[in-house]
Amino acid sequence: MQKSELSTVMTEVTDKRIRWSKEGSKRGPVIVLFVGIHGNEPAGIKAVDRLAESVEKSDIEFYGSVYAISGNIKALELGIRYLDTDLNRLWENMDGGIETKTVNGAPKSPAEYEESLEIKESIDQIIRKYRKEASDIIFADLHTTSSRSCAFILLNDTLSNREIARTFPVPQILGIEENIHGTLLSYINNLGYKAIGFEAGAHNDEISIERSEAFLWLLMDYNKVINLPSEKKRELEDQISVHSGVPDVYFEIRHHKLVKHPEKFQMISGFQNFDLIEKDTPLAYENDKLLRAPVSGRIFMPLYQKVGHDGYLIIREVSGFWLELSAYFRNSYFHTLLKYLPGVSLLDQRSYLVNLRVARFLVKEIFHLLGYRVYRKDENTLICYKR
Repeated sequence: MQKSELSTVMTEVTDKRIRWSKEGSKRGPVIVLFVGIHGNEPAGIKAVDRLAESVEKSDIEFYGSVYAISGNIKALELGIRYLDTDLNRLWENMDGGIETKTVNGAPKSPAEYEESLEIKESIDQIIRKYRKEASDIIFADLHTTSSRSCAFILLNDTLSNREIARTFPVPQILGIEENIHGTLLSYINNLGYKAIGFEAGAHNDEISIERSEAFLWLLMDYNKVINLPSEKKRELEDQISVHSGVPDVYFEIRHHKLVKHPEKFQMISGFQNFDLIEKDTPLAYENDKLLRAPVSGRIFMPLYQKVGHDGYLIIREVSGFWLELSAYFRNSYFHTLLKYLPGVSLLDQRSYLVNLRVARFLVKEIFHLLGYRVYRKDENTLICYKR
């Protein structure tokens, strides 16, 4: 294929993927939205359509640009989460290709792989267009959950992501990438850009669409793409703000229940995001075995659908003091001392191997404090990556 032909094909891909865009000053900030990454989550799609209609009817000035990229188009048409595999779990190995399976003697990639390549091409084109001139490029991924919930934000715990997320009057969930791998947010962060996820509520609730649209207006205003009147901004903040009983603070994940066979997992009915639970509270059944909470905290993202492998999480509040301390230490010389700690060895410039037989106390806490992702390689080994 000649270069001109390739350019034409890529333009067609981008045109199909970009659901809506609004270009203002090229030197202003650029916001890139992902909507419908899961096909059974239409709220983000509908919110972008409402936003586009409102913008076209108004004379509001744009000091930057906004792009909305459609996610799993085939799954959206069918109203299902995904066809072959979760589109929001395969970004970890994008540059190395996706594992294929054999069908009728021939290799076959999941349908979502083609979707991901088209999304990636749209991302690359936007970055190429603006990276030299835009004041900032910010990404946001819009989702909903299978249970009712207040709105909240998910973020990989970097200081730049915190800066974007903390402007919103909703709970913030830190470090999701340590428990849920291969997400689009992590891929964007690894490219070096800010990225947050917004969860608006239950999949098909009207309020999820309203919260998603309010989030979009506020995201543009907070990042100086537009200027909203103060009264309008307060009205939008009231739309997404938390309800009583859920503090507007940072949370961290204490426990993550992975589900191997979703069809054999049954969440006990009645749990909503952020419900307080005590240790030993009955939560679900797996293979007809009762599962109880191993720790106290708040239930988070309970699985009430027969697809997906994240059964539930348990979260707890993070103290403001700890967050301020971590912000200070992440820009300090303490990183250079990590390799001298017992049981810690340097893997490369940005990662460490930790032997838990030797390093037994506060390992995750220390590495989190300094801004590292902590993955468990096996029972006795952790790998810690610099975010």
